Amino acid sequence: MSSSTEDEKTTSDGSVEAPAVAEEPKKEEKEAEKPSEEKGETAEIARAPSDTEVRFKAHAILNKVENAENKRLSSTDLKAKEEVAKKEEAAAAAAAEQAKLKKEQEIENKKKVASDTLTKRMQKLALDIQERQKNSSDRLRVIQSDQSSHLSSAKTFQDLNLPEHLIKAIFEMGFERPSAIQEEALPRILANPPRNLIGQAQSGSGKTAAFVLGMLFRINIDTPATCQGLCVTPTRELAVQIFNNAVTPMAAHMPGLKVRLALAGETIERGAKLDSHMVIGTPGKVVDWLKRRIIDARTIKVFVLDEADNMVAESGHRANSLLIKKVMPKKCQSLLFSATFPDEVISFAEKMIHNPDKILIESDEYLVLDIIKQIWIDCQQYDGGKLQFLEDIYSLLAVGKSIIFVGTKRDADSVHRTLADSGYSCSVLHSSVENEERDRTMEAFRKDESNVLITTNVLARGVDVDGVCLVVNYDVPIDKEGKPDFETYLHRIGRTGRFGRKGTAINLIGDQKSIEVLAAIEGHFSTGGKEMIAMAECDPESLADTIDIL
Repeated sequence: MSSSTEDEKTTSDGSVEAPAVAEEPKKEEKEAEKPSEEKGETAEIARAPSDTEVRFKAHAILNKVENAENKRLSSTDLKAKEEVAKKEEAAAAAAAEQAKLKKEQEIENKKKVASDTLTKRMQKLALDIQERQKNSSDRLRVIQSDQSSHLSSAKTFQDLNLPEHLIKAIFEMGFERPSAIQEEALPRILANPPRNLIGQAQSGSGKTAAFVLGMLFRINIDTPATCQGLCVTPTRELAVQIFNNAVTPMAAHMPGLKVRLALAGETIERGAKLDSHMVIGTPGKVVDWLKRRIIDARTIKVFVLDEADNMVAESGHRANSLLIKKVMPKKCQSLLFSATFPDEVISFAEKMIHNPDKILIESDEYLVLDIIKQIWIDCQQYDGGKLQFLEDIYSLLAVGKSIIFVGTKRDADSVHRTLADSGYSCSVLHSSVENEERDRTMEAFRKDESNVLITTNVLARGVDVDGVCLVVNYDVPIDKEGKPDFETYLHRIGRTGRFGRKGTAINLIGDQKSIEVLAAIEGHFSTGGKEMIAMAECDPESLADTIDIL
């Protein structure tokens, strides 16, 4: 008997059915089931990261650890670090402040030493000036026309009983006490009734300030303005200087004062009258304005001749000076001033003005300022002569401002070309230069735009420019007859050594005649065989070591 399996099934008719075979899953179902196994395998593979992922994860973990560590730092630790930083910063600031204070102390100590040195120098200078003024006073000889007069010298400006506006201006200009010539001249200039005066003193001693003060003292500011003061000078440069450097600052507190320059190029319409209280000008233009009645001489109270020896000398402006003096009112005060007054000029001046008081230097020896170092150099054997030596001097010397005096206009132009071509800042001025150009040249020289001025005798007298430490006589001065011109020599070298400052005068010699002229000049001003002009070696380098020019 056959047996059947559990899966076999007997039918009703006794037959046996084969066991039911499980229906095969559909393809989609198989596919659906199969991935479940495959996905498991794929997931197993994805859970094994690459080396790069490992590194990135490790880096992220480290960052998290570091951030956690930073967060873990307590606020106390942070404050401690900040406190340390503050202390270090404070220490650095304290060190810097200490260094600054030390530096300031060093500077202060240097300033104190410099101040003490300067004070000692100023004290010595003041003593020297007082001594020179005392000597200058001793050298002045006062001759009064009225022997019964009891006028005495003025030791202070307050002694003169000047109006307040003039006293104030004088002190603002830097004057502290009257100079020797001012001590003697001002009491006579300001006297009432007015006194005529012939005044002589060394260059740079304050003569201009004395007569300008006298003019302003007499002027009454009225409207319309009447001409009450007239000053005549030999050159336009000197007239401009008197106006700019003396009248303008001294009249600073005189509102309404009107001053006019009477110079070539200045014009006034025909028929017009002068509307000025004071006129400063050159002889030719002043005579022209008087003849045309532009200037009404009837109202003039003070008449001044500056550089009077040249103004009244026969070889100077005597004719025009006499014409001007002739039309002055009888009561007009006349003041004649100069550094030099030859005997023949004084004799003529005494006839020109009535009963003048005279203030004269005792001897020509005292006319030369001892603070001016004078030397002469024989350039006859020098390669290139005087002109080349002059150029070589300027290539070696550190000169501030200097004036070169030349005998002729042609030579002045030649020297100017040579120095200009060599690169020096220089200018030229003589009578052939146009008036406006002359004015510009002087202004540039005063303002240090030009350091070297080449000129003829047109600038020998009276012109005062601050800082001129060297004067060069390229040609020694002679008059029209070829004789030594003593007065011009004195006036030339007087452009340096102004108001007590030291200066140097160099005389260049190119021929035997110049040696003889210079010897005569030295003999005129020096007494007892005393050497006044020393000879120096014709060597620019040696000269640069010998003289001190600042």
